[in-house]
Amino acid sequence: MFGLRLLTAVAILSSAPGTTAQSGALYSCVDTQTARPVEIGITICNASPTEALAARLEDDNLQRRSGALITDVSAGSLAQIAGLAPGDVIYRVGGVDVEDEVEASTQLDQIGDDADTVVNFLRGGRPYRVKLRQR
Repeated sequence: MFGLRLLTAVAILSSAPGTTAQSGALYSCVDTQTARPVEIGITICNASPTEALAARLEDDNLQRRSGALITDVSAGSLAQIAGLAPGDVIYRVGGVDVEDEVEASTQLDQIGDDADTVVNFLRGGRPYRVKLRQR
């Protein structure tokens, strides 16, 4: 378990690590004006699949999900400690599917200090998860 300024996180990969080189981003923000900061140290927006994802979806066996695209991760934050990165798409928090940045931020803001909360996300079109807990 990692610790920094009373925050902890444990990263658990739910699929084999490693992704192929990307020629373009797989997701973009629907509207950068709606990007919102979240308490765990990220800024998110409503994720929109790009043409690059559509082109690689079947050939590379990638996943397409609705969710929140991470656009920024604050240094030293819980999110950074957990390994979340810009370009990741959060699609489930605490077992609840999230369709956009509003639902994602609502669920992420409920991460407490009494139990781990699993956050599922896509990186490079492949699923991963982290367990987060505030201390």
